[in-house]
Amino acid sequence: MTPSDEDKYPQIASYISGNSTPAENEQLENWKNSSEENLRIFEATVRVWNNSLQPIEDQAIQDGKQEVKDQIIAQSVTQQRLSRRILWLVGSAAAVLLPLMLMLGWYIGQTNLPGKVLTWNTVTAPKKHIAIVNMADGSEVWLNAGSTLSYPSDNQGDKREVKLSGEGYFKVAKDSKRPFYVITSRATVRVLGTVFNMKAYPAEVNIVTTLEEGSIELTAGLPGSIPSILHPGEQAIFDTQSNKLHISKVDPSLYSSWKGEKYLFRDADLRTILTELERLYDIKIHINNPKLENRRFRGMFSYDEDLLDAFETLKHSVKMSYTIKGREVWLE
Repeated sequence: MTPSDEDKYPQIASYISGNSTPAENEQLENWKNSSEENLRIFEATVRVWNNSLQPIEDQAIQDGKQEVKDQIIAQSVTQQRLSRRILWLVGSAAAVLLPLMLMLGWYIGQTNLPGKVLTWNTVTAPKKHIAIVNMADGSEVWLNAGSTLSYPSDNQGDKREVKLSGEGYFKVAKDSKRPFYVITSRATVRVLGTVFNMKAYPAEVNIVTTLEEGSIELTAGLPGSIPSILHPGEQAIFDTQSNKLHISKVDPSLYSSWKGEKYLFRDADLRTILTELERLYDIKIHINNPKLENRRFRGMFSYDEDLLDAFETLKHSVKMSYTIKGREVWLE
């Protein structure tokens, strides 16, 4: 194994503990699959990690750090022999040193969680259903159909962090010393205690954040982007293609009605409605008449409505016809 292979231990540790980014996961996956030796290293590291369940205290980390340093000094003949010696030590005492080295690599990037391996829980709301997550800090999260929330199983120290894919309604318990972060693919919300709705489906261009109470700090786009502050009744729409953010005043209740298992629309365009229906019923809708795109709709759909009832409602309101075949619908 080369010195560059040795550098993979912290990255593998970050992957196992659920703290690596999608880009880092892809890089690690490419490295792992590039050779049988790399795959063997990865699998051996995972086995050792899984067998090392007991948390490592801060002092043990520091002692281990010094121990590794002493071994390096004692064996420093040449850089090449030094690398080989370090790897021999890891291989011969893997049950002690390798978990420690992995923890050190993870600990450097996660200083707010000394001595603990961060594990994540995941909740997904099934189609046509709402899921409610009650978090340890007293915060509540409603998940819309087909949405996923990941959150740590343990206390994160000086922050609270969750990951959202889809749509969530957040009632965040106030804690001025521990900010609450909602992380999506292209935007992050930071709050101390507030109520807001956030929609960030991976297949959709826009990330929509609507604030009901308090204030939030929204950072969208590329790393280093300037955060925007939202006030009650404001909505931020971030276009992930153009990298532009638009903030406007709205009625927040229209964008959180789904948590009561219904969609409420007030003068909405047909495309917006159809997108929600596609997700709710897990279907594909085709518009054969382009003029329908400009039609507007005012009304409500309940989650317990069947597909036929939903399109009968649309038929009389928007003045159109429809054909249903399997899981596809054509509009005329």
